[in-house]
Amino acid sequence: MFRTRHEARGRKRAAQLERMKWSMSLFVLYFGTDRRYDEHIKHHTILFGNRYRPLLKEIFHGRDLPEDFSLYLHAPSVTDRSLAPEGGETFYVLSPVPHLGNAPIDWEAEAPRYADRILEYLERALPDLRQHTVSKLWLTPQGFRDELNSYHGSAFSCAPLLTQSAWFRPHNQNEDIANLYMVGAGTHPGAGVPGVLSSAKVLDSVVPHANALV
Repeated sequence: MFRTRHEARGRKRAAQLERMKWSMSLFVLYFGTDRRYDEHIKHHTILFGNRYRPLLKEIFHGRDLPEDFSLYLHAPSVTDRSLAPEGGETFYVLSPVPHLGNAPIDWEAEAPRYADRILEYLERALPDLRQHTVSKLWLTPQGFRDELNSYHGSAFSCAPLLTQSAWFRPHNQNEDIANLYMVGAGTHPGAGVPGVLSSAKVLDSVVPHANALV
């Protein structure tokens, strides 16, 4: 039987979740161009802004969207030209931003402006980028929350603090509800591709196999 936040066990679990610290979110911009840029960039590129520690503080604890950013740019068509139309390029760029619990930004209004700011910034490395951008799509913290069911729109679930890492994360087998198992970034052992794959491996070891249930 599932416990709700209105029952004693549910209230305890809800309070535990409310006390947890949650990871930053991301603004993810996918875009395509009608010209190639492989002479300017590699498959993976990291572009650091002028600030480091102050920017991180604003991303993790700020109430507003930082004015500057550091970006990760992924250009898969540099390596595999079949991923873009002839003469074009495909990209996505990640910009770390505060999660909605810290910064309740109206991303419906802010997203177009923020996307244009990022493309303008990228023109330092990619000449006339906005002029040659022919398609774009974005995922905001609101999308992480509403489409991907991520609490506060955090991109990596609960933050990887010492007291929220490995065994201290929610366990793969729920202690309160029989036959409820969990897998993914918010469970043991942690976020990121290696962590999520390890979580799946742990889950495989604790979930009873189908033939054992027959």
